Amino acid sequence: MKQRYLRWLGHVHRMQTSRLPRQVFHGEVAHAKRPVGRPRLRFKDCAKRDMAEFNIDRIWRGRHWERLGEGRDEWRKSINEGCLILAEAWLGVLAQKRIQRHTTGSSDCAEGFNCHICGRKCRSRIGLFSYKRLRHREVSLHRSSPCWTEVHR
Repeated sequence: MKQRYLRWLGHVHRMQTSRLPRQVFHGEVAHAKRPVGRPRLRFKDCAKRDMAEFNIDRIWRGRHWERLGEGRDEWRKSINEGCLILAEAWLGVLAQKRIQRHTTGSSDCAEGFNCHICGRKCRSRIGLFSYKRLRHREVSLHRSSPCWTEVHR
């Protein structure tokens, strides 16, 4: 959606100055009361945030976005490259989260929820119980079983 939003922004910038969408985009409110707290985001603020996420300034070595937006092909190319950079960064963050989640030496596992049969470390007591129930079916989990008492201490 951000990609489409930025493409539309370039389209608005290329419009004639007499067109209403361009006047609204470049217009300012002269005298208006503002509520207490953080001001509401304007269209310009969202556009600036999205351009920063797409690294448009960095891709084009500091060229101002308005000069870049005048050329349709250059603008679309910069948005597509920014979209690829954003997607790679997002996938990198997801990969880091996955690695952190699946490491056995994490701080969550250090608390001691270990399976006494195979030694697997679990993050929670209920996780250990579910693991034993699914993986070690031959061990009975009745209340008299050592597994039951170990899990439910």
